[in-house]
Amino acid sequence: MPVTEETLARAQRYDRSAAEAVLAESYPAVYRMARGLTGREGAARQVVADVLGRSLRVLPSWRKGMTPENWFYHHTVLTARAAAGVPPAAREDLLTAGIPDAGAEYVAFINALRKLPPQQREAFVLHFGERLNDRLLGVAMDCSTSAARTHLQAATETLNDITGGRVGEAGARLGRAYARLGPSEQAVLPYVRGRVRAALWRVRVRRFIRRVILLAILGGLAWAGWHWRAQLVEWVHTFRGSG
Repeated sequence: MPVTEETLARAQRYDRSAAEAVLAESYPAVYRMARGLTGREGAARQVVADVLGRSLRVLPSWRKGMTPENWFYHHTVLTARAAAGVPPAAREDLLTAGIPDAGAEYVAFINALRKLPPQQREAFVLHFGERLNDRLLGVAMDCSTSAARTHLQAATETLNDITGGRVGEAGARLGRAYARLGPSEQAVLPYVRGRVRAALWRVRVRRFIRRVILLAILGGLAWAGWHWRAQLVEWVHTFRGSG
């Protein structure tokens, strides 16, 4: 269920259960998107870790009323774009490997998909896989709604030519393969709890260090005041006398 404003506000104060709720809501989509966009397991794992780690660092700075889901869409796409690298071989691609009956036509379709310009590829995968509309495609891909629509149309036209006019059928099959890329329900909370626990530990360590430094400074000032107290008294008397 969507994260409420009250839960988000508590998460921004690093309430543990609230932070877990925020991440657990978007983690499955981040996981699917990372795997579907990169096509490679290693790259996808790094994307997921980077996005969730960053979300916990910037969580307190999220403005009131923002939609966490949109933030995760946007940063997952940008991180996956940077991590994509050389496309995997079509039969090793995560959009193919999990399909036991993937025939030559579907493999050729995935191969053609990976050769599309990055934003066209993203638009097609997210539209048929994550079921994002034009507006959410724009949010995710860091472009306007009309630009996202143009990228999707260009990808659809190119792939329609390659599939002999059966791009709708190929897209539906991609959608079924994409749906299998998500984490199991049992895996969501353990992973999220581990990320939140590690992040909160780092926050507590930083706070402790800042307090130690502050106490050290205050202690140093107190010691200096005590050590130089006679000189300070003399300076005060001199200053008053000169007035």
